[in-house]
Amino acid sequence: MREMSMTGDPGRPLPQFFVRWRAGWGDSAAGWTPTDYLNQDTAVGPAIAAGWLFNPPTVRYRGGLFLADRFSAPAVDEWFERYPDESARIEAVVNAVTFFDLFVNCDIDPYADALPGLAADVAACWRGVLPARHPDLTVTVEVGDAYGPSVTFWTQPHDL
Repeated sequence: MREMSMTGDPGRPLPQFFVRWRAGWGDSAAGWTPTDYLNQDTAVGPAIAAGWLFNPPTVRYRGGLFLADRFSAPAVDEWFERYPDESARIEAVVNAVTFFDLFVNCDIDPYADALPGLAADVAACWRGVLPARHPDLTVTVEVGDAYGPSVTFWTQPHDL
C-alpha cells in the first residue's frame, strides 16, 4: 500500500457556516468538504467571480504593480507626489483588500471565523500567480488584521 501525503493545512478547522450547513444534510454528509458546498446552483456564479480575487488582473504603472480593480492613475500619481521614494508603500496601500470592505453590503457575521482563512488562501494564490506572471519582480504578499482580515502585496525589481 502506498503512503499518501496531503499538502496545505490538514489541521485547518472547517468554517462554522459550512459545519452548520453540512449538519443539515444528516449523517450521509459527514464526509463532505467545503468543495461540496459549491455543488449547488447558488454557488456557481460566486465561485466563478471569486476567480478574479484569487487570480486578479493587474496593471503595471510607474514601476509598480497594481490590482486592476483598485487602480486609478490619478490616485497613484497623488500617492507618488506625497511619497516619491516609497513605491512599495504605495503598492501596499493601493493593493490592500480588506474583507470587511469587500463584503460591505453583506452580513458577514456567519462567516467571521472563516475570513482569516480566506485572506490566507488569497495570499497563497497571489504568491504563486503574481511572480509567475511577473518573473522580473520580487512579489511580497502580506496578510493582515488591522481592520479585519486583509491581504496586500508590493513588488521590487530583482536587480535591487
